[in-house]
Amino acid sequence: MTGITDLGSLFNRDTEVCIGVNFTSSLQAEEIKDRARKALDKLRFVCPIIACTVEDAVSPRWVYTPSADRNAWLKLALAVEERGTSLNPYEFIQSIILKRLPYMDGSGITILFRAYLLTTSNERDDGIKEDGLYFHGSHAIIDGGPALHALNLMCEWMSGEGMDVRIEPPEEWKNLPVDPITATGGPCKEWETAGTRLLQEFGEQNARTVPGHTLPPPSCPLNMSHPPFHYTITASELETAAVIAETEKLGVSVSALFHTAHCMAMIKMNPVPEGTEVDFSGSLTSVALERYMQPPVNLRTNLISSLTLMPSRFSLAPVLTERSEKGRLIKTAKMLQECYDRYLSDPALPHLFTAMQGMLFGLDRDRIGEPGDEPETKAAPMPWWCTFNNLGVVEKRLQTQHGRITVDSMCLGTRFKSIMGVYMWTMHSKFCFRVQGATAWGEECMKTMLEETKRIGFLVLDES
Repeated sequence: MTGITDLGSLFNRDTEVCIGVNFTSSLQAEEIKDRARKALDKLRFVCPIIACTVEDAVSPRWVYTPSADRNAWLKLALAVEERGTSLNPYEFIQSIILKRLPYMDGSGITILFRAYLLTTSNERDDGIKEDGLYFHGSHAIIDGGPALHALNLMCEWMSGEGMDVRIEPPEEWKNLPVDPITATGGPCKEWETAGTRLLQEFGEQNARTVPGHTLPPPSCPLNMSHPPFHYTITASELETAAVIAETEKLGVSVSALFHTAHCMAMIKMNPVPEGTEVDFSGSLTSVALERYMQPPVNLRTNLISSLTLMPSRFSLAPVLTERSEKGRLIKTAKMLQECYDRYLSDPALPHLFTAMQGMLFGLDRDRIGEPGDEPETKAAPMPWWCTFNNLGVVEKRLQTQHGRITVDSMCLGTRFKSIMGVYMWTMHSKFCFRVQGATAWGEECMKTMLEETKRIGFLVLDES
């Protein structure tokens, strides 16, 4: 897990994630609570990383220590919260993001992962109720793809379906995830050439004196004393299908299109002064490792943050001369797609993140304070960033129908003090766009950012 745990150090250990689903079912409250508890017991057996603790908060090392009292662990690891007549999932996420890991009880049990079962009292005439299932934990365990697979397992087991699991506690440790290099087939045979070249390219991009264009917050102090602002837009099925069709005609992916739209939105809101050279701001583009995983890794049970970084920084000078906004969008998206195609086919890319720890983290450690919230008057421990991330098609990892359980929607939130993040995913054949950021940017700024990202991306539908 080396490399993944250092994410916590990079962001002052603020990389905590809350992600979950809202679902409907005809299961009664007590029955669904019992099923959720049994499902989490199975999840711990197939994904024992959720029972690990961190041995050293300064140099994080994850340690798996089997709990002598499994029932005590389950009692702490599963929380049931009654939400009244409405789930209000993002209100729940906002409250969770303000909490700090770990969770502890009076007996000395400490955990860095908790599942929340949200229940409502509002029942339809046909006996159907809306409930929610959420995970809260460290980004070292949770990121988009692995978390969706784990939520899918939980929903299967809660519905009475899913893979058969015989819990044998003495054998649980055998299901711990392997490191990212082993999971992706072992050491790269071309590393001495391809890997060295890739590290050099990443270093050269980071050393560029030309700034990557971004959108600074109007004020420097960043804190988590207030819930971060969030805003969500959902496109229609018709709009979504039309945009996907256009990306196929253009030869660019949905990710490339909206990553570009995000960059164009920053330029719209923070114009580039005439005669100024700027770069496309994608030097820390994350890539899921799923596509590179090899047997015996089982993607469904590989609950561990699995990502690498892709260098995708280039000059915007050739783009800014384009007269039309649509022309700038398409030209930049094609340039970005070239980066995607080049690096995603590079045999060394899956191991880049692990190899570049010294370059990325060694330079930043002495700028990172102790965990905890700084007062509002103190400067942020890290520079502010604006990021974009596409989680892709949810149904590729999370089915929406599990017997008597129907998954209706997905929600997520992250604890990042110094980041305004734009996320998107596709579910039920609809694009969903979400922005979340620290209060330093202001609600109106973040709302405009999301609306502009969607508007600019949808320019591909403009016939002019």
